[in-house]
Amino acid sequence: MSNRDCPLVSVIIPVYNAEKYIGACIQSVIRQTYREIEIIVVNDGSSDQSATIIERYRRLDDRIFYIDKQNEGLPVARRTGIDNAHGKYIQHLDSDDTLIEEAIENLVRRAEETSADIVAAPFFFCYPEEEPELSVPLGFDILSNIEYFREILHNRAYWSVWSNFQKRSLFLDFDIECVADISFGEDAILMIQLIFSAKKIASLNIPIINYNRYPTSMSFLPSTLKYKDFRSYQVWIEQYVGNKGIQLVLNADLALMHLQTTFQSIYWKQFDDFDKDMKRLIKDLKLYPDLRTSLSRRESKIVNTYKISPYLGHLRLLYYCKRGKI
Repeated sequence: MSNRDCPLVSVIIPVYNAEKYIGACIQSVIRQTYREIEIIVVNDGSSDQSATIIERYRRLDDRIFYIDKQNEGLPVARRTGIDNAHGKYIQHLDSDDTLIEEAIENLVRRAEETSADIVAAPFFFCYPEEEPELSVPLGFDILSNIEYFREILHNRAYWSVWSNFQKRSLFLDFDIECVADISFGEDAILMIQLIFSAKKIASLNIPIINYNRYPTSMSFLPSTLKYKDFRSYQVWIEQYVGNKGIQLVLNADLALMHLQTTFQSIYWKQFDDFDKDMKRLIKDLKLYPDLRTSLSRRESKIVNTYKISPYLGHLRLLYYCKRGKI
């Protein structure tokens, strides 16, 4: 790819109290083999030394554009970066993760050769003192937006906005809403809008990111803190699909999402929605019998017992909890 053919890529890094990780994160972008990038670092009101570290790197590389703002949460920080971007493509990057050295080069090549609006890529799960683990392989080449949405719902692809390389025109040409009051699951809310604004999604079979799972990561928050957002973004997605007029096409897939939501809530020992979830799940299983293949033996027992008697269903659930089986 000659210089005149190299489109600008905007790498957006939202930062909040990431002094332990932000240096390695920025370095991984600076070291990219693809040079036509702007690095937009959004400091979302950090109270640690993040700002000092960002400023140090800004002085070293004039491709870094630094935005210092008051704390408004991750969705707004991402949107601030997007609103200040100039690239043909956008690559999101969390402040505790790192880009693999040839990531942007490979993503741009794939996007340009396929004319895709989104390029989905695998990544490495990285836990402290453990060997990196490759994410689920992407078993497709090119998909439509509905087909790709199904891949995600069936756990064959990921919501994560940073594993989906995007054309910036999706933000310019479509009304992509920023939902500021949901932080856990904000990726899903952003990605579903981008997916249904896109016409073509391509896959890249080369990992792009080291997804570092630290005890301070949002995914490690106690379930009580993220449960409300978890339920809220699932409701938001179903409402969005309904407003798009494609719910009938995706009803079976949304039933699977609800099944997964139901049991994730149970595994987190959040039972406020248990009765409502079970009633819907029993109804969905009648409409879509194939859903049963997604249930474990223990999950099937909970559903079957609840179907006979909600009271007995509650007792079985409490029994499993007491025995540490849930």
